[in-house]
Amino acid sequence: MNGRVLALYVVPIVPLVAQELPLKRTAPAAIVIACPAFTAPIGPVRAQTEEANRMATLGAEAALEGDHKSARDLFLQAAQLNQGDASLAHRLGREDEEMGDTPDAILEYCRYLFLSPTAGDAAQIRDKIAAIVPGPELARGTTIVERFRDGVQAYDRSDWGSAEQAFSDVIGAEPGFAPGFYDHALTLAHQHHQLAAIRDFDQYLRLTPAAGDSEAVSQRQLALRRELPSATAAFWLGLIPGGGQYYTRQPFLGVLVTGGAASAVVWGVQSQTVTKTATFTDRNGHPYTQSYQTTEQKNLGAGIAAAAGVTLLGAIEAAVVSLLHRAL
Repeated sequence: MNGRVLALYVVPIVPLVAQELPLKRTAPAAIVIACPAFTAPIGPVRAQTEEANRMATLGAEAALEGDHKSARDLFLQAAQLNQGDASLAHRLGREDEEMGDTPDAILEYCRYLFLSPTAGDAAQIRDKIAAIVPGPELARGTTIVERFRDGVQAYDRSDWGSAEQAFSDVIGAEPGFAPGFYDHALTLAHQHHQLAAIRDFDQYLRLTPAAGDSEAVSQRQLALRRELPSATAAFWLGLIPGGGQYYTRQPFLGVLVTGGAASAVVWGVQSQTVTKTATFTDRNGHPYTQSYQTTEQKNLGAGIAAAAGVTLLGAIEAAVVSLLHRAL
């Protein structure tokens, strides 16, 4: 297939649920072929059209005679001369299929659908593509279906974590499947992972620039940006050791800051036994020297200073992270 890629999706759907941004869904057990992205064809000049027609006539004659190799070669030459002729893509796909070249047959049928998306036989061509898809690709598509179904079901029962993982598996297996990024973004938004949700919505819009809901998605992104942590709040909350990190959703770092400050305080308040010597006066008024043991918190100042330093650095880090998130 000359390095061109064909992807298969088989995804289920249930009726849309009324909400601000509904989940993307499709019909149960429906097979949808996601063809490669084709570029708009270059319009041929008159001489190219005439020569393409001549080649197509010869190709049709060869096909009738059962010479499918010659027919394919002739249709291929014709299609190269007139790239916008959908009928040539259809004929070339049929000859590829006759020659047993399934990948190129699928590609040409896809190109036919791209050039003539409203053709009367578009549904039949999609069924034909589904029928000749190689077994491994079909199995892969079935796996995507199962994980997509898992994600829909988890989303409908508000199990955001499971839904996120399922949709993550879908887009990991097929990064060109725009609805997967959209649905993944919705689950992230429900978990207040605003920045990650914004990025997934960005990918959805890149994959479907003409989507009918692009304005609604953009508005949702703006709302998510307004939900991002405030740098001011992050700093002041950060004056409670680890508070800024928990606020900016850095729990692991928050534990480190909290633990670091607590460890410094514990170290500072630890008592140490020391031996001191002092001069005393007995009852007769005679001075004498005697050693005795006592406890001291020799590291108290250093411990408090270390805890304060860790806390301040944590507060600054949380504020910086908030600023960076809003700048992205």
